[in-house]
Amino acid sequence: MPALLQICIVIVTIGLLAIALLTVRMMTRFFNRAAEDISQLTLAVRESVAQIDLVTGETRALVASLRDCVPPVQRVVDRFEAVGQRTADLSSALLEEFELPVFTAAAVARGVRLGANHLLKRLMHRFTHRHTPIYGGYDHE
Repeated sequence: MPALLQICIVIVTIGLLAIALLTVRMMTRFFNRAAEDISQLTLAVRESVAQIDLVTGETRALVASLRDCVPPVQRVVDRFEAVGQRTADLSSALLEEFELPVFTAAAVARGVRLGANHLLKRLMHRFTHRHTPIYGGYDHE
């Protein structure tokens, strides 16, 4: 094998070795950065989990206090329901008792008003048209 070919093979081998070393070095940097990012992510997740635990504890305390408040509120709602039902029953009874007499009184008042109006119109007509031939008047020859 000629010496020039051997020198080229050595140069190409050294070049490939340099490329391989650079590739390994770049991959090492990439993996180191990835490891740092994962460490930071793990730290953030731990902090978030701690905050979630705190919020969960507060939520449990809130739910427990709400459980204590629900029965009195339920009793008040039941009382309002009973009072509302009694009020509706009383209103219904009052309407049933007074509806017919009020309608009757209104009908009588309307009848008296219409009758008095008609009577007054007839009397006014009779007294204002007294000297007309329709009612006999003075000229009935």
